[in-house]
Amino acid sequence: MRTFVHWFFCVIACLSGTLLHAVELIGRPQTSTTGNSATIQWRTDVDCGTRLQYGVSLATLDRKAEGAVTSEHSIQLEGLAPATTYYFSAGSARTKLATGSFTTAGAGAAAPQPSLLRRVLDVITPDKKAAPAAVGGATQAPPTRQTWGHLDSLQDHFERHGRDFSSKSPDDYAAQAWRFLQRARAENLPMKLDDTDGTLRVFDPTTRAFGAYNGGGRTKTFFKPDNSTYWQRQPGRVVKPADLRFSSR
Repeated sequence: MRTFVHWFFCVIACLSGTLLHAVELIGRPQTSTTGNSATIQWRTDVDCGTRLQYGVSLATLDRKAEGAVTSEHSIQLEGLAPATTYYFSAGSARTKLATGSFTTAGAGAAAPQPSLLRRVLDVITPDKKAAPAAVGGATQAPPTRQTWGHLDSLQDHFERHGRDFSSKSPDDYAAQAWRFLQRARAENLPMKLDDTDGTLRVFDPTTRAFGAYNGGGRTKTFFKPDNSTYWQRQPGRVVKPADLRFSSR
């Protein structure tokens, strides 16, 4: 009898450990809105239920929406009031993972804050009068100190990824990363903007080149991923700079 009871509690303990695995949020929830709708998306490290509670007060999240069991969560809210700020908590039926807010469009809505996009994309669309001259058929890049985010990381990135582009030196590698950003704008390559930290990620499906740039348009990394799903798994919302208006300086 003792053996059976001991075995029983061991099984229960093992199952509890599995069931109580803490779900972790990857990044922050991303939101997009219109005048009467909103889409909230987030990612978790494992599959779990999808639940969003929301309302016009953070203290009273009196509405609820649920979705599928997945690690790529998405909730579409319809029938919202225009020019209204809503608060939400995102997670699963058992766990609240994050809180946030969004404001629907409409008369009286808070003016959009374009500074993040403009700061990044002004670098992609430089003033034509100040455009660097072409050398040997390729656009001459600005000095490396102006295009690379953290100079102390350049040597390491060059040693690990320079061979992906047959780069001759760290400066050549940095210049190639800068030119990739310019080409991405001209050819409208796939881009994602991460609103959590302003990182702009760019991918060329043909050459498999991938670049990440900070809020000032300076390179964070540049390489060719080995994993075929690397781009799909990158965070951020899709942006199309060719469809946007930029400030000129």
